[in-house]
Parts: sequence; C-alpha cells; structure tokens
Amino acid sequence: MEIVPKVDEKEINETLNILADVVVALHSSGTHYARIVRNLERMAEGLGYDVDLVLTFNGIVITINKNESSYTLSRSIKVKGINFETVSGISILSWDVYQNKISTRRIGKILKRIKRKTVYQKWQLYLLLPLASVALCRLFEGDWFQCIIAFISTFLGFSFLKFLRSKNYNFFFSYFLVTLISVSTIHLLGSLFNLNNIEALAVSVLYLVPGVVLINSFIDYLEGYIEAGTSKLTHGLFIIFSIASGYFFSNFIFDEGIFNHILIDLSEVQQSITFHRESFYPLLLGSKFLWGGITSIGFAVLFNTPKRALWVVFLLGGIGFMIKYFLNVELDFSQLFSVFCASCFVGISGIYFAHRTHTPPVVFTIPAVINMIPGLLSYKFMMGIIKWIMEPNGETQNVNDVIETFNTGVSAIFIVFALAFGVAFAVIVFKSHTVKEKDLNRLINLYFIKNPEKKTKL
Repeated sequence: MEIVPKVDEKEINETLNILADVVVALHSSGTHYARIVRNLERMAEGLGYDVDLVLTFNGIVITINKNESSYTLSRSIKVKGINFETVSGISILSWDVYQNKISTRRIGKILKRIKRKTVYQKWQLYLLLPLASVALCRLFEGDWFQCIIAFISTFLGFSFLKFLRSKNYNFFFSYFLVTLISVSTIHLLGSLFNLNNIEALAVSVLYLVPGVVLINSFIDYLEGYIEAGTSKLTHGLFIIFSIASGYFFSNFIFDEGIFNHILIDLSEVQQSITFHRESFYPLLLGSKFLWGGITSIGFAVLFNTPKRALWVVFLLGGIGFMIKYFLNVELDFSQLFSVFCASCFVGISGIYFAHRTHTPPVVFTIPAVINMIPGLLSYKFMMGIIKWIMEPNGETQNVNDVIETFNTGVSAIFIVFALAFGVAFAVIVFKSHTVKEKDLNRLINLYFIKNPEKKTKL
C-alpha cells in the first residue's frame, strides 16, 4: 500500500496566501489574464505545487494540488490601476522562484518591496503627463495655443482625479467629473481668447481613455480567455461612457452661450501662425518621432513603467508613430492597416528589447502604442452622438451624418483591436508562452535563415 506523504498545513496556508497575493497584485496592476496565469504557474511549479485559477473582474479562486490533496482560497479584488513596475517585478520574482526554489517567507518579503516601490516622484508625473498631451496635440497638427490649453486642462484634470481617488469617490463618477472639468477648461479658455480648440479637445482627456484595459481585453480574447476579455471590455466601455457624458454636459453648458465672452481676441494671431510641411522631409519625420516618443514617455510614467525601460518606450513610440504616419499619410494606406503594421513592429521589437531591459515586453510595448490610440476618431464619434442627442425638436438628423458617425466609431474600435493584435503578434506567431530564452536574433535564424550552417545554436 502506497503511503501518501503528510502535507504541512502551515506550509499550505502560506503558499496559498502568497500565490493569491501575487494574482491580486498582477490583476490590480493592469495586466492580461494569460500573463497572470504564466507567472502563477511558474511560481507554483517552483514551490512544488500544481495550481488552478478562476479569475473574475472582482475576485479570484485559487486551488493548489499536492500529493492528491487540493486546497482552495478565494480573495476579492478592489483596487485597480496600471502599475507596470509591479508587473515587471513579479515577473522577475516568478523566475527566481522557479529556478532557485526560494521559500515562501522570502517571496513574501520581496513581494512587499515590489508593491511598495515608488518609481516616480509626484512632480515628474504632474509635468510629464501634461507634456504628453502637448505632444499628442502636435501629432494631431494642433497649434501652440492649443498645446498650452491642452497642458493646462490636463494638469487641472489630473490633479482633480488624484484628489477624487484619495477620497474614494465612485470610479465612474470621478471620470465623469474630471472630463467635465477638463473639457470645460478648454471651452472656457477658447471662449475668453476666441481660439479654435478642436485638437485640444481631442487630446485633453486621452489619459482617461482606458487604452490599456481595451488592449488587454482584446489580448485576452486572442488568448482564448473570453470571460476575462469580456469583463475588461465592459469595464472599459463604462469608462468611455463616463467620459462621453462629461463631454456632453460640458458642451451643453457652453452651447447655451453663458460663457461666450471674449477677454482678449487672439483669433487673428492664431490664424497667422500656420504650420506647413517642412521642405526638408527628414525633419518632418524627425518631429513625428520626437512627439511620438514624448507622448509614450508621458503615458509610461503614468503607468509606472520601470525607468530602465523608458528609453525603449521612447524609441519604439517614436518609430512606431513614424511608421504609422508614413504609411497612412505618405503612401495613402488606410489608417487601420497603418496602425496594424506599426503596432506589429512594436510587438516584434518587444521580443528583442525584453532581453536588453530584463522586462516583460508588455511593459514597454503598450505605452509605445498609446500614441496611436484613435483620439480624433473617438472625439468625432462622441461629437456626432452629442449632436444627434442635442438636435432641436422637430429637426431630423441627416442620414449621411448618422452613417458617418457610426462609421467613425466602428473604425476607432477596429483600430484599437489592431493595436492589441500588433502588441500580441510576436507571441502568437512564434507560439511562445514566454520570451525568455527566445532572443529575436535566434528566432530570425530559426525561422528565416534557410542555410542550417548559418543558424545559431538554440
């Protein structure tokens, strides 16, 4: 008769709690389901257990198996945000557990340090995020008056968002209020100085748009985690609805003409400042590279991306946007195809740079593609819906306008999907569950060099 070794109850409880803490930390830090599962399975194997996970949007059920015995723990999840430093730290920790079999006590200490780590000072965040709005405004061909307005609006809105979060206000209501304040600030400044503010309005609240949530939801769909993807997508759509509601109420207030007073008329000055294409073509692409990189850096700081990966974020963000611009504007390809090609470049490059920065690719690939989020299309879609809702009684909306509005919305959704697929492209094509020990140079040798003598040893 086979004797089953006795399992230490204390060890089981410690292991369950540690693994649950890991899952909660990853889920609360804005990563997709497949990465959570990979990190969890890696750590569980290093500790000598099999593991099963059921993950919902607000909770987890985790089961570990050893010596024909199963132990289950459930845990709720309340705080959610984006923290790529935590994602990177836990990824490194999971490999340490897998390779070196470290104890649960030591895992707990390292995990606490990871969750407590502060990467950026407040002043850096309050400076770089508004600068990202300025860079986006320039990418959308906005003038410097609009850039200044976008900077002020983003600074005020983000400051108010931080205040509301510190007071634990309702998540969606906070987004509504912040959008209302940010958009109203732009309308007010535009009215006081008689300025065109279309581009500023399009970028003022892009830091609120749940780009990471939407990209992660599509990645979950691509990986086969339908329930996880659906919950993230639903959450993201509710955020977008809150933002759209803020736009609606702000437009409603200012369309009434209450604040249409001109303090200083700068419209002629604004019209006289025209931006033409530079005759020296490389200079034009260079400006796109610069503004694209700055935008990605601003969002990387917002997402708490490790400092060691910032140079990669800037590089991929700049080159990615240049590729998108060149294909879309110069070669006249569709925006969807251009975004897909650019995001594929970023996703494939992620395999290479993951080894150089010792960071999971998603940590810098997602901030790098954020500058390609369809801000203007989303803005036009929201404005079309608002115009439709606010149409005076008795007047019929033009059918062509309605079709164009919904066509814009569908295009924006498919562009986000293209971004998500591009980010996940390399992992899907190379059928890889991890990029560790899958250096891009080796993959090129393996898949594309036909001469066996030239292939490097894997």
